[in-house]
Amino acid sequence: MAQKTKILFRLRSLEMGGVGKVLIDILENIPKSRLDISLLVNLYQGELRHKVPENIKLIKIAKGKEDFSKNPLIQKIQLIFRALKLKLLQVFPFLLNFYYKEKYDVEIAFGRSELEMVLKSPQKTSKKIAWVHWEFSHEPELNQSELILERLKQFDHVVFCSENVRKQVKEMYGFEFPSSSVIHNVIHPEKIEQAGREKVSDLPKFEDDLFTFSSVGRVKNGKGYPLLLEIHKKLIEEGFLHRIIIVGNGDKLEELRKKATDFGVENTFVLLGNKNNPFPYIVNSDCFILPTQSEAYPLSIKEALVFGIPVLATDVGGVSEILSDKTDGLLMKYEQKDIEEKIKLLLNDSTLFSQLKSGAAEAKNKFEVETVYQKIEKLLNH
Repeated sequence: MAQKTKILFRLRSLEMGGVGKVLIDILENIPKSRLDISLLVNLYQGELRHKVPENIKLIKIAKGKEDFSKNPLIQKIQLIFRALKLKLLQVFPFLLNFYYKEKYDVEIAFGRSELEMVLKSPQKTSKKIAWVHWEFSHEPELNQSELILERLKQFDHVVFCSENVRKQVKEMYGFEFPSSSVIHNVIHPEKIEQAGREKVSDLPKFEDDLFTFSSVGRVKNGKGYPLLLEIHKKLIEEGFLHRIIIVGNGDKLEELRKKATDFGVENTFVLLGNKNNPFPYIVNSDCFILPTQSEAYPLSIKEALVFGIPVLATDVGGVSEILSDKTDGLLMKYEQKDIEEKIKLLLNDSTLFSQLKSGAAEAKNKFEVETVYQKIEKLLNH
């Protein structure tokens, strides 16, 4: 029997997020007949830590907060020691040999946080692959983009999750990686449809039948929800009645909830927080909205389209590689005026909405699944 290619994925933690979810999906579905896969995490921490498939070798550098003492003082000491341990490994990467129990053929930095980790690997002969899930043109990240680009140049191969993100590098820096590929993140329509049928006890019940937008995402800077709240308030005051329901946690969640209350729109701008299964909330809406400033390749758009829900989304990153403008949704600029106009258009034009709904009902047929896993397997075995 042919020897399997030994693969090591590096990830900072297993906290809920787009990158972690994509990796778990790959680990579950990539053909393993020729691959021996391990996952090394800095922190065994987060909602996804029990989602790692059993046939994947899991290596943990440090415990997660879930395993810490409930005593606040002891917990603080544990956090300090954990931070010191990770700093020591960063400064003296040869100590990672304690965790590298096998010789790996390929090492993969599956996100931005992991680039330096893989470049400092104690195994110098392994093929190094970087996986890019972010945009280079997003304003807060521009001051780091050149440093990140220099790190990426040290990798043997770079995977981009969208063609538009790869183009950004060429347009901004005039640089093309000698070895790169585009591999879209995938969804599984049948699993999503099944999850959408799940009965949830806390599904909001409204006495009116307002046109309802849903959204799923982290409530943090860059996601556009504060701007969406301002737009919502303005449109409500102008008589454009509608509701927006947002599923997701984030450091701006409570701040935004308070602002919605201060505006007097807490019943029409509803922040639900995190839900293990967001799909029943999408199913019960009329349209999905994603007003983000930066998004490399948002799976939430694909997930909404699976249910035949039209999408309004800002035209950033790989959004236009998923959403067909005026067919299964509308592309927007990240500008208050344009987002306002697109929402008004949907609320006023029932014919347009019906057309988009028909297009969304057909959209799931264009999403590739098995070919993506085969492409990844080929890359890792090459």
